[in-house]
Amino acid sequence: MFQFLYRLRLILPLIFLSGYIHSSGFLRTDGRSIVDENGNPVLLRGFGLGGWLVQEGYMWNIHGFFGSPSNIENEIINLVGTENTAAFYQVYYENYITEADVAFIAANGFNAIRVPFHYKFFSPAPGEYVQDGFNLIDQLLEWCAAYGVYLILDMHCAPGAQNTNDFSDSDGNVAGLWIQQSYRNWASAVWWYIADYYVDEEWIAGYDLLNEPVLSGGFISSQLRQFYIQMTNTIRDVDTNHIIFIEGNWYGNDFTNLTPPFDNNMAYSFHHYVGPSQQTSWIGQYTSMSQTYNIPLWVGEFGENSNHWAHKKVRLFENNDVSWSLWNYKHNGSITSAMRVEVPQGFEAIVNYWNGSGQAPSYEQAMTGLMDLADAYLFENCVANKGLVAALSDSDYDGFSKPFTDLTVPNTIEAVDYDIGTNGVAYNDEIYEDPDKFGSNSESWNNGWAYRNDGVDIEYSSDLSGHGYNIGWIDTGEWLKYTVQAEFTGTYQFSFKTSAQNDNGKILISVQGQTGSVNFQVPNTGGYQNWDWTDTASVYLSGGENVIRLQALNGGFNLKSIKIEGTNPNPLPENYSIWNFPNPFNTQTTFYFSDNIESDGQLTIYDNSGHVVQNIVIEQNQSSVTWDGKDRYGLAAGSGIYIYQVKFDQQKIAGKMTLIR
Repeated sequence: MFQFLYRLRLILPLIFLSGYIHSSGFLRTDGRSIVDENGNPVLLRGFGLGGWLVQEGYMWNIHGFFGSPSNIENEIINLVGTENTAAFYQVYYENYITEADVAFIAANGFNAIRVPFHYKFFSPAPGEYVQDGFNLIDQLLEWCAAYGVYLILDMHCAPGAQNTNDFSDSDGNVAGLWIQQSYRNWASAVWWYIADYYVDEEWIAGYDLLNEPVLSGGFISSQLRQFYIQMTNTIRDVDTNHIIFIEGNWYGNDFTNLTPPFDNNMAYSFHHYVGPSQQTSWIGQYTSMSQTYNIPLWVGEFGENSNHWAHKKVRLFENNDVSWSLWNYKHNGSITSAMRVEVPQGFEAIVNYWNGSGQAPSYEQAMTGLMDLADAYLFENCVANKGLVAALSDSDYDGFSKPFTDLTVPNTIEAVDYDIGTNGVAYNDEIYEDPDKFGSNSESWNNGWAYRNDGVDIEYSSDLSGHGYNIGWIDTGEWLKYTVQAEFTGTYQFSFKTSAQNDNGKILISVQGQTGSVNFQVPNTGGYQNWDWTDTASVYLSGGENVIRLQALNGGFNLKSIKIEGTNPNPLPENYSIWNFPNPFNTQTTFYFSDNIESDGQLTIYDNSGHVVQNIVIEQNQSSVTWDGKDRYGLAAGSGIYIYQVKFDQQKIAGKMTLIR
């Protein structure tokens, strides 16, 4: 049909910094599963690159249809001119997704990237075809091949627009794709052009034909089916290798008249943003469709909710063998994306001007602000949302809490560095997700909308020490857990930097595995950003790992920092050659050597009766070894006093330690 199209495809040698290329084979559908070339099921798990090739206004904090992709580009042209606009976009496209990003995605267990694109990258006008999209996606595809990550190409902006929303590059009034057949023919031609180019690319999983269609102008669902068949047949003229993903009407969710399947290598894709995490019955409408027609499912978009919500949704999807793609990977200032882009002040000034709350920047100011934004998108300049990544990838996320960062005491730790985990596991907060997103009962799970994406309310603080954040809006009964490493066993002095406008606040501290707790009274500081320390109180910690639970017996205060002070009752001698820490210990202790050991040696553990419990080889130049508290038979040693002896050549060093179970 489109044989008149001509393209020149460059075959370049693949050079990867990673040093290897993953072998692949085309993915395909087999019943309700997506499988690899050997027939092994593959669950696609990854992110959408929203904002890369389609700039959505809300991601840049631009209001309304002023933030459509074309209008954003026109406004940038008004500030810096056509040539400089092109230069900005080129740097922005190159910085948004780099090899470091793909390596990060793969290293955290994800294997898929959804690439939303605007049709103009391939065909800016009917009958006109360009290489712009290929030039950008080809580089990404090389990195994905190197790290074993699949791409799904998604037509996010179709000719004429498939709905009246700004993110489809509509004018807000008309979805022209449903009005004019010429637009639909154009969309089909774009897919032919893409499929003809990528027909042999095994690391492309498939084609998401149309993002979030919303039918209008009398165009009905049976006609949508015929349009999908038109595009699919056009693709199949040149490409029978790749999976076709079909989204339902009404933002991807209504599959009326889109069944039964019309291709032997296709899947249905829905989007999901609404409803509380504990509700699961809604997925039945899709899984029953999958079972009836023996076809796979893929959630092309979900997210923009809390970490707790995201974890529960992933569990639901994967328990039903549904592949998924979280929206979104990068986002200006957002806590809901995998990577938060720290928005530079110069670009904020531009956005304020566009939103009507600031003066027009000069050419120099605008150019600086734009290039600063492009630089902010580099992987090394973004902040990884560790909690969200764990929520998506860690099966233990709702089982027990894990440290958000390394916390060693004595020290002052920041209140916002509580453990990672779901609500009820790492923290407890009254509102921990948005149960009615886009509805009348929508509510924020993080009132301060800063730093982390849990139910804990975090805001920017007037006290700039530490991270410059504090926990606010603390209600009675809410609690937080902190996993800390204590340098020694003994009594530590605790105090808290708090703010309040009343004197009713009260904090309860307890340590996991210990009986008893300690209360702290929160003083009235005269304001929620006026900070002062509470009185101190003593808390016993064991050397090594401790899980501390901080609960608001009475809420109504803010919390900035936790000061944990103490003096080691058994300090190291000035001249030493070996010591172990922690001592006493619960599960394991590590032996450290003050000098490089120039020969192999042995560490022998004896019980109090002189019987050998364990032997551990020490290799030359080894600076430390760890005893895991087990005997030579792999059984846990009992509580008691143990003797250790280290032998190097003719030198012997011995000492005592205490194991407390």
